Amino acid sequence: VKGKMDLTKRIPWNNDWAFTENFDGAFLNGAGESTVVRLPHTCKMLSLHYADEHDYQMVCGYRRTFDVPEAWQGKRLFLTFEGAAHQAAVFVNGKEAASHDCGYTAFTVELTGLVEYGKENRVAVRLDTRETLDQPPFGHVIDYMTFGGLYREAYLEVKEPAFLSDVFVRTPELDRALVDLTLENSALADTVSLTILDSAGQTVFTGAAGAEDAIRDFPCAVPGAQPWSPDSPALYTLEAALKDAAGTVLDMKRVRFGFRTARFAKDGFFLNGKKLKIRGLNRHQSYPYVGYAMPASVQRHDAEILKYELQCNAVRTSHYPQSHHFLDACDELGLLVFTEMPGWQHIGGEHWKDVACGNTRDMVLQYRNHPSIVLW
Repeated sequence: VKGKMDLTKRIPWNNDWAFTENFDGAFLNGAGESTVVRLPHTCKMLSLHYADEHDYQMVCGYRRTFDVPEAWQGKRLFLTFEGAAHQAAVFVNGKEAASHDCGYTAFTVELTGLVEYGKENRVAVRLDTRETLDQPPFGHVIDYMTFGGLYREAYLEVKEPAFLSDVFVRTPELDRALVDLTLENSALADTVSLTILDSAGQTVFTGAAGAEDAIRDFPCAVPGAQPWSPDSPALYTLEAALKDAAGTVLDMKRVRFGFRTARFAKDGFFLNGKKLKIRGLNRHQSYPYVGYAMPASVQRHDAEILKYELQCNAVRTSHYPQSHHFLDACDELGLLVFTEMPGWQHIGGEHWKDVACGNTRDMVLQYRNHPSIVLW
């Protein structure tokens, strides 16, 4: 990263991964045979017909080296994987740093304190793709393929010690938003400025709050806001900027949302107070040959097919949380979404249930700003 870093951007980590179908100690430590791949990646290319689900079940590995500049000392470093099917353990310079038991939600690993500055560092991912795992959706018969791999994008973030860790926008009324913010090291910051922009980029609200660990129910009135609906999917953007006492921006998050209310009643579904008939289909995120590993353009194209070719106004993401690229397209095109945790007609033991609750919590926290989602 050269020059001043743009606080609104992430550093893509999709290229130059080494991949092996057999994770072992040699691969972990930078040796052994491997193939150079880029993300999104499937752990096994399959034939179009007669593929066997055992073909993609393995304990595979991904590895990447990267330089950490001396200038990053004092910063916070975070590596996020958008999708790692299905059980991941992440190692930094040979030491385990984090694990994640869900193939369908993102997870973030803090690299701060684990890297060596001014040197080359190594990240490795041990990825178990087998269907014998004691976690959702596994444990019984599954009526769909559960392809493995680092099949969504990965990115690195370099942050100041004080930053915005979460921003949630909700609209209990069609002309008013409530904002929740969660801050890290808020004592090192001074204020959070909030700006709402309409789809044309025009400012429709500004406000500010003092920096606290948790800011809840911050009111943002937008008289005359255009409601989000399938016929008119109006989108707004909240910009939250964390500043120090001198007014320097320490961190910024942009969250897109829509002004809409959704309610299910005995006599039907009501969007923005008006009854709406739902016409929808289920969607899986799998494709020929590459399983789950498709880029943003193809994820978006599925939403376009549902909206324009099949004349749907709703989609169910069966049976797991799906790509934000797909959900972004649903937001933009006006597709109502019923999303759900990983699983299909099975509830396992106590460990399985604990993992399922964690999966559900991650799903809601990661997807709740999408105005298209009206049912969990």
